[in-house]
Amino acid sequence: MDRLYEQMEYDGIRPSEAYAPDGSFIALNEQNVYITHTSNSDFEIINQRHTSVEILFCEEGEADYKIDKEVYSVGKNDILIIGAMDFHFRKITKVPFNRYGLTMLPAYMRTIPAVNDYIDIYKTQDLEHSMLLKGLSDREFAEYVHILRHLREETRNPKKDSAEIVAAYIHILTLMLKRKLSFKNGGNVHSPIHETMMQVKNYIDINYKEDLSLERLGEMFYFQPGTISKYFKLECGTNIKKYINTVRISNAARILEKSSISIEAVAVEAGYTNVNTFLRQFNEMMEISPLQYRKKYMAHLKNCHMINSN
Repeated sequence: MDRLYEQMEYDGIRPSEAYAPDGSFIALNEQNVYITHTSNSDFEIINQRHTSVEILFCEEGEADYKIDKEVYSVGKNDILIIGAMDFHFRKITKVPFNRYGLTMLPAYMRTIPAVNDYIDIYKTQDLEHSMLLKGLSDREFAEYVHILRHLREETRNPKKDSAEIVAAYIHILTLMLKRKLSFKNGGNVHSPIHETMMQVKNYIDINYKEDLSLERLGEMFYFQPGTISKYFKLECGTNIKKYINTVRISNAARILEKSSISIEAVAVEAGYTNVNTFLRQFNEMMEISPLQYRKKYMAHLKNCHMINSN
C-alpha cells in the first residue's frame, strides 16, 4: 500500500481552525469544494444540516447516521453520501472514528456539465443502493483517498489551472461513484422548464438573504407565482417555500458554527425579517434551539481533531 493510505498522526488542529493562505477563515459550506480528514475519540451524538453535499469516507471506527428516518451504518472502507440540506443525526459507535469528509456546493457542481448529468448521484441514496458503497477493498478505497488528497491540495493551495484540475477530479469521482452505484440516469435531455427550475434553485441557494417571495421569483423568471410554485415542486420534488426555508436554516446552522454573533443577527444573516419566525422554523427543522445548537457544536469541535495529511 502506498503512502496515500498510510496511517496518519494527529496534529491537534480542529477543523474550524483552518485558515486560507491570506489568513481568512475557511468554513465548510462556504467553499465550492472542501476536504477534511478528521478523528473523534468519543461516542458523541450530533445533529446537522448542510447547504452542501457531504460525502464521508470512513477509514476506521463506526458510526450510525439517521437520515430521513433511515439509519445508515458506516464502518471501515465505507462511503456515505448525504444530500444537500438533508437533516441527519450522527452517533459514533466505535472509536476512534477516522474519516475523510468532502463537501461540495450544488450550485458549483451544476456548473460542471459532466457532473450535472449525474447530479442525482449526490442525493442521499436509499438503503439498498447505499450498500453498494460499503466494504470497499483497501486498494479501491485508496483510489478515492488519492483523489481526495489531490482535491485538498488544489483547493487549499491553488495554483494556475487549479479550478480546471478540481473540476476534472470531481468528474472522475462522479464516474467512479456512478460505476459503484450502477447509475444509469445520466445524460438525460431535460425540458426547458426543468432547466429553468434548476436556475431558480441555484438562485435560491446563492441569494437566500434576499426577498424570495413567489411574486419576486415569478417576476425574475417570467412566471405567475402559482405557476412557478407548481413547476418547482414538479421538477425539484419539494415545495418551493419549504426549500427556501431549508436553505435559510441550513445557512443559519453554518453561521452559528462559525461565529458568536447574536441569535437576532443570525436570523437576519439567514434571510429572516422576524426573529420569532426564525426561532420557530429552526426548532422545527433542527429539533434544537439555535443557542443549544451552537453550544453543542462547540462541544463537538473540542472532540474532533484534524488528521495531518502531509
